[in-house]
This record gives sequence, C-alpha cells and structure tokens, in this order.
Amino acid sequence: MFASRIFTGHEWLENKEISIENGRISAISEGQGAASENFLVPGFIDLQIYGGGGILFSNHQTTESIQATFEEHHKTGTVAFQITLNCSPATSMWKAIDAYKNYSGPGLVGLHLEGPFFNPIKKGAHNEAFVQKPSLPFLEELIAKTSGVPTYLTIAPEMFSAAELSLLIRSHIMCSLGHSDATFEQAMTAIEKGVPRITHLFNAMSQWQSRALGLVGASFNSDAWTSIIADGLHCDYKSLQLAYRLKKGRLFLITDAVTNDVSGPYSFQAKDGRFTNEAGVLSGSSLTMIEAIQNCVQQAGIPLEEALRMATVYPAEVANLDELGSIEVGKRACFVELNSAFEVQQVWYDGKALLN
Repeated sequence: MFASRIFTGHEWLENKEISIENGRISAISEGQGAASENFLVPGFIDLQIYGGGGILFSNHQTTESIQATFEEHHKTGTVAFQITLNCSPATSMWKAIDAYKNYSGPGLVGLHLEGPFFNPIKKGAHNEAFVQKPSLPFLEELIAKTSGVPTYLTIAPEMFSAAELSLLIRSHIMCSLGHSDATFEQAMTAIEKGVPRITHLFNAMSQWQSRALGLVGASFNSDAWTSIIADGLHCDYKSLQLAYRLKKGRLFLITDAVTNDVSGPYSFQAKDGRFTNEAGVLSGSSLTMIEAIQNCVQQAGIPLEEALRMATVYPAEVANLDELGSIEVGKRACFVELNSAFEVQQVWYDGKALLN
C-alpha cells in the first residue's frame, strides 16, 4: 500500500510503502506512487459507544447489537471500540458479559460498564432504579464473571468503602471516575490509590468551583486520563479548548454515541441533532469520531496532530491496546484515509479495505 503522506501517531512520513502480512504491518519503506492530497492516519478507537443501526446495547445485550455498532461506526473511521452498557441491573450486566464473550466479529476491544455504582444525584440520563451500592460480594462476582474480558468500569468513588475500592483496584478491571459528586479530596484519593481515568469531563460530575474543586478540579490537578465528548453540546468548545490546554496529552476523545431505540428501559430518540431521554435530559450523542476530530481542530483550535492522537494513540494507551493506535511495524494494519477537509475516504481493518 502506497501513501503520499502518513501521520503515524508520532510523526509525518512522506512517500512510503506499507507492507502488510497476516493483517499486520511488516515494513514501512520508501515507495513510489501517484501523488495525492489524501493522507493516512491510524484507525480511530472509541472507548465509549452504546450501539448503532437502531440497536442500543443497553436494551439488547446481544452479539447483533455489537455487530451493528461496528457496521455503523467503521464508516466514519472507528476500527476499535468498547461497547458500553448504561447503568443496568445485574441480569443485564451478565448478559452483556456473555455477549462480549460470544462475539466473533470485528472491532470489539472491550466492555465498558457505565455503572451501576453511581452517585444517584449525578445519574444524568441513566435510570436511577438501576443505581446500586457496591458491596464486596457483588464486586467479587463481577470480577469473576469478567475474567478474560477487558472491562472498563465507571464508578463514583464516594460510594465505595476503602476495602471495596481496593478490591477493584487490585483486579483486572480498569476503573474510571464518573457520575460522581466526589469532593476534590475524595477524587484525588481515588486517583492516588490507583484509579487513573475520568469519564466524560464536565458531565455528570462535581464541578470546579472557587472553594470546592470537585472531580473536574481533580482532573486538572492530576495526570489522570480524562475522556471528553467534543460535540459542542456536552461541553462548550471553549471548555474543550481549556481542557486541552490544561490536560494536554492526557485528554482523549469518546463519542458517547447512542442510536434511535425505544424498545427497552433506555428510550433514546434524536431530535434536532441531539439525543434526549423521555424526561428531556441530554442522553449520549449523535457524534462520530471523525466529527469529534474536526470539532477539536476547527472549533477549539487544537492542532490536527493532537486531535488525531486524542482518537488513536491516547485511547490505545488508556485501554492497554498495544497493537493499535499508531502506524508502526508489528502493529495491526488499521488505517483511515482522510482528504484535506478531514473527511473519511477509506478505512482499512487488518489490511482489508472496508468502504466501497
């Protein structure tokens, strides 16, 4: 495969031939081919996405829902994703885990359980009836059931005892702070104990005030990896710009994307470009990852290279995805071809072109 220009995730290369064997990059060498204004970047990674094609995973914990998510979002450059479950009862959580284990299709790299261990006053659009207090027996069962599953869990740290939080931190589960009314001190304690991630900055969390810095302040005061929804609705573009300035290489993009689905406990419908639940609360987004990148560059003044890293290199580091996130020898051959307007022209998944 010849490319006039490549952004590897680390640097720009020109006029290179990428050799691919068994879905992996075997060599990057000098090449010759037709010049093009298009350029190649690593495939995008979305660590928080709820469904696609009209099938919400929170309503249907099935392999079909996971496949529909990939089919919709690979068209806009997302090659790897964590399917995400809204705050749900244990029965739905166990079904979600089974669906992950039974899925044999492309794209899936993890399961994101957003809940149920929230602070109910920061539930956002999640169903309060499903919010649960953590307990050692429940956490032990969750850890056992997710064995072998890359699991990402959003939690409110103030709802946990020291023993409960320590149990999670010692486990394989990747914890992230969110849907929380934690004080600055509570949030910093959790980060210092070993929770190095924060979910959707500014949304459903204690805010940064003059005498109470909250979870937002803890993000800015630490090197915790922090996700953000760059759609202009979940946070103003000036807030996105400020977050980038303060977090730099520790801020990464998620879409928080949902889909039109009223068939279960979560009823989401798009109206005027935004999703709300039946109570009118902002519920997920209609964002795609390429739109998030475009918004970072065009609306928040973030350099293109950084915006691309926020969708590739950084989420790969956050979720320990060593084989993805950059274009390097030995890594999976997952690429996106963009034109000069930052529009997706082609997507490669393990070396295979996906778009007609």
